Amino acid sequence: MIDLTIRFTGIETITEAFVSKVVKFEPMLVDSSCTNLVRDDDGKIFYQGQLISFESTNSLDENEVVLIFPKEGLIQRFYRPQSNSNTILITERCDQCCMMCSQPPKNKDYLYWNLYKQALLLVEDSAVVGISGGEPTLEKHDLLDLFEFAKTNRPDITFHVLTNAQHFVEKDILRLSEIAENILWGVPIYADTPELHDKIVGKPGAFEALMSGFSILLKSNSRVELRTVLIQENMGNLPSLAKFVGKYFQWPEVWSLMQLEPIGFAKIQWESKFADTSLFFDFVKEAIVVSQACGIQIQLFNFPTCTVPEMFQKFCVDSISDWKKKYLNSCDDCSVKESCCGFFEWYDESHGYTNLKAISS
Repeated sequence: MIDLTIRFTGIETITEAFVSKVVKFEPMLVDSSCTNLVRDDDGKIFYQGQLISFESTNSLDENEVVLIFPKEGLIQRFYRPQSNSNTILITERCDQCCMMCSQPPKNKDYLYWNLYKQALLLVEDSAVVGISGGEPTLEKHDLLDLFEFAKTNRPDITFHVLTNAQHFVEKDILRLSEIAENILWGVPIYADTPELHDKIVGKPGAFEALMSGFSILLKSNSRVELRTVLIQENMGNLPSLAKFVGKYFQWPEVWSLMQLEPIGFAKIQWESKFADTSLFFDFVKEAIVVSQACGIQIQLFNFPTCTVPEMFQKFCVDSISDWKKKYLNSCDDCSVKESCCGFFEWYDESHGYTNLKAISS
């Protein structure tokens, strides 16, 4: 994950962290009473009349909501109105160690709960806010408290939470039920057998705990998105997993099949992990066919459109976050570039898809 924190100098007289919003310059705002960051016509940013200087080339967008840490000289970008992916990184701790993890576990937390609550009050109407980690439900009590605060004070906001769903218990059902309509839980399942799933996530007993977590989410009427990252380890199991999903998971809203992101643990022995679906799509094809027959909505995440056979391109979605997306030179003449997910910023053409070709209308 790219660090979306900006270093700055200025407002040294303030010591406590606070939340602010970037607003357009008006003469009356650039004074000692202003509680917003103010950007003038030259792009300069002021807070309470003081000019803030940035060490980074990053700029702040109008109406962007940020967390400011004066002691550290840092601004953390919380919500950008123009972004397609606004996500709060709660913690980098995780109780799994997935072999292809894009955010390898670290013993670091970002538990600014009061700041998050203040920031939620400032974001635009009907915003979607992501929650990620690490494993965010390691801080389950405070996380649910944040959602309950939002449900009361900003019921128009919805959350998309990435979680392994292994920390829910029966006593959570009531709390989960009360916030169910506002939360979409994105939960990974990598195989239909405990042996293979546990091997991929690096945790014995993970599959059993996952099934228990799914039971809690089902009982609480929670909204769920199934997520499966494709690697060589589980590619051949995909048709069997599709049948498993079709039999036991009629209730989730969607099943997302996801191509591998070349960062973090995935870069280690990349050639033995990356499944080149531009060469061999049959297992994905069978999973789609089975899912459609079972009435399961399915979508393809991180699949450049040209790597997918034409009849299945309708399942591709523009999924890569704007701040980590790029297109190749060969994409310039592609007729579907605007709707294509593109490639990860760290995608290496020399170790990527074999068959890439611009699509012509």
